[in-house]
Amino acid sequence: MAAESFYGQVVLVTGASSGIGLAVARLLLEQGYTVLGASRRLPEMLPRLSEADPLLAGLIPYRLDITEPESCCRLVEQIMSDYGRLDALFHCAGSGLASAVEETPVEEVRWQLDQIFIGAVNMVQPVLPLMRSQKKGLIVLISSVAAFVPVPYQTYYSAAKAALQAYATGLADEVAPFGIRISVVSPGDTKTGYTNARRVIGSGRPDSPYSGPLERSVAKMARDEQNGMRPQAIARAAVKNLYTSRPPLNRTPGLLYKVTLLVQRLMPTRLFRAIIRRIYAA
Repeated sequence: MAAESFYGQVVLVTGASSGIGLAVARLLLEQGYTVLGASRRLPEMLPRLSEADPLLAGLIPYRLDITEPESCCRLVEQIMSDYGRLDALFHCAGSGLASAVEETPVEEVRWQLDQIFIGAVNMVQPVLPLMRSQKKGLIVLISSVAAFVPVPYQTYYSAAKAALQAYATGLADEVAPFGIRISVVSPGDTKTGYTNARRVIGSGRPDSPYSGPLERSVAKMARDEQNGMRPQAIARAAVKNLYTSRPPLNRTPGLLYKVTLLVQRLMPTRLFRAIIRRIYAA
C-alpha cells in the first residue's frame, strides 16, 4: 500500500534510467507509488534493470527527450490518457559540460542550457496546467551546489544550474496560489554514472593553455564524485518533499555541503573564491 502523500500517488521521474533519477524511482516504488519513469533509453533498458533489481519491474517506462518540447508535451498527454492525473514530477534528467569558457563554442553552450535549464522548462511547462486544474501538485527539480558555488571549468554547467534555481524561485511564487509546490534539491559530489557517461568534455584546442588545468580539474571532480554521496541519499531528500504540505524551496543534502554554503555566506568572497580556485583551477 502506498505511503500517505500530501499530493497523490501518480509520480513521474525523468532521467529514470540511471543515477539519481533511478534512485528516486526505486525509492518511490519501495514506498508504494505508481511510478512513471522517462528517459530516452528507459524502454529498452528496463528489462536489464529489472533483472538486476526485481523491484524495478514495477516501473512504468516512457520514452522522453527533454530537449524536445514536443516530446515533453506528448508524454504529459499520454500520462493523462493512461492515468487521468499526475501528482508529482521529479525532474532528474540532464548532462553536464566541462570546458574552458574562452574556448567553448556557442553551440556547446546552447547544448548545456538545453540539457539543464531549457530541458526543465520543456518538462515543467505542460505539467503546470494539469496540476493547476487538480489544484494540487509537487515539482521537484534536481539542481546542484554549483548553482550557488560556481566551479571553474564547469562554468556553463554552474550557470545553467543557477538559471534553474532562479527559475524555480520565481515559479514557486507564481504557482503557490494554485496549490502547486516547488522544491529544488541541490546535491554536491554524488557517486553515479554521471562521472563517466554524463559529463561531456568541451572541444578545446590540444595546445590550449587551459588544457592542463582543465584535465586536472576534471580529474579532481571525478575523484570527488566517486567518493561522494550515494544517489540513494539524494533520493531520500527529494522524496521527503511528498510528505509535507509546505516543502522547502531548497534542500541541500549532506552536512559538508550545508557547511560549504554557510561558509560562502560568512567568508569574504575573494577569500572563498581563492579556495575554490586552488581546488579546481590550479
